[in-house]
Amino acid sequence: MAPLVLVGAACQAQVSLFPGNDWDSLNDAGEKAYERQQYAASERFLNNALEAAKHFGKDDLRVATTLNDLGLLYRAQGRMKEAEADYRQSLAIREKKLGPRDLQVAASLNNLAGLLAADGRYTEADRLYRRCLAIRVASLGHDRPEVATVLNNQAAMYATQEKYAQSALLFKQALDIRECTLGPTHPQVANALNNLAGVYTDEEKYNLAEPLYQRAISIDEKTQGPEQTALTMDLSNLAAMYFREQKYDAAVPLYRRALDIRDKTLGPDHPLTGVAAQNLAGAYRAQKKYDDAQTMYVRALGIFEQSLGKDGPEVGSVLDDYSSMYFEQGKYSDAEPLYARLVAIEEKVFGPEGPILAQTLPKYAEVERKLGHTAEADQFDARAKEIAARNAPKPKPSVTKAAGVKPAVAKAP
Repeated sequence: MAPLVLVGAACQAQVSLFPGNDWDSLNDAGEKAYERQQYAASERFLNNALEAAKHFGKDDLRVATTLNDLGLLYRAQGRMKEAEADYRQSLAIREKKLGPRDLQVAASLNNLAGLLAADGRYTEADRLYRRCLAIRVASLGHDRPEVATVLNNQAAMYATQEKYAQSALLFKQALDIRECTLGPTHPQVANALNNLAGVYTDEEKYNLAEPLYQRAISIDEKTQGPEQTALTMDLSNLAAMYFREQKYDAAVPLYRRALDIRDKTLGPDHPLTGVAAQNLAGAYRAQKKYDDAQTMYVRALGIFEQSLGKDGPEVGSVLDDYSSMYFEQGKYSDAEPLYARLVAIEEKVFGPEGPILAQTLPKYAEVERKLGHTAEADQFDARAKEIAARNAPKPKPSVTKAAGVKPAVAKAP
């Protein structure tokens, strides 16, 4: 199945409601629906394809293909347990039918490893990545894009674990392979540059990161045009680096350009457009341009409420930033209802004992204390301490987010 492609609503072709009843047609329709983010249709077609495939035998390779596709679909929807079950079943069929060193087995290993890494099960994920890499190198040779993909994904996992030296080494290998096999201006070279620059940024090696981001931007502009979605990743990452360096005047135009591109390519109501608006709001806030920041926070909030639901974690993220800005300004009465709503969302999403509440409740308490509501403030502080104690040791966050800025996700094609 092809990687997830984000396209604007106006460009989305509709999948036929009446594909052929054979496995090939059903599976193909499911894959195309997935690519267009028509997930309900994709699931329907793929489940029908699975039933058709089983007529050839429960261990038929067509069953494995459809299970793998369902795994990709479920992971995109956050249905991780279902995705893992389908990935594992697909892997087992391919190993049984093709042997443990087949390239289709390697593809299954890569997909399952990515899911496990996302779930924090790094030891098993690393083992699967290493096995996948060994298969691809033995079958294809070292200097192949397929090998670079595994190195890229394994490096991204190491970066999440803050194993920056190992991560940088693998990202460099992936970059070298892609430049050699695909050419220096290929989009996947831009991807590798972006990812390596991200490691350098995390290490605060900004002088090494900046030229890599700039080269990635140049490649994506030339190969895919000045208004394509992948370019917004490059722009946002460079802007986030400038933000970390407190170079807000350099960050703002990049965030603004990313927002303009997403408005045009994805549409004004797409969740990624909301992320761009929130990022720009954070940069305006850092410049103390509070009116401009408020406009962007309100816009991001509206996008997330409409596209993802009023009680989603994305809404909570904006409320956290927005209320903190009011606190900075001394507008405690404006901050109070936002914190109240934020706490309600976090209780719903993470549960009444969710560790994140140990961080949010003290902020809410400080607002109440500023408003003279001492009793309420003391209650919130006490509850935060109880939650922190129940969840000790406090988990270390994998990504440190500067106020108001959501880091762009590393691309792993």
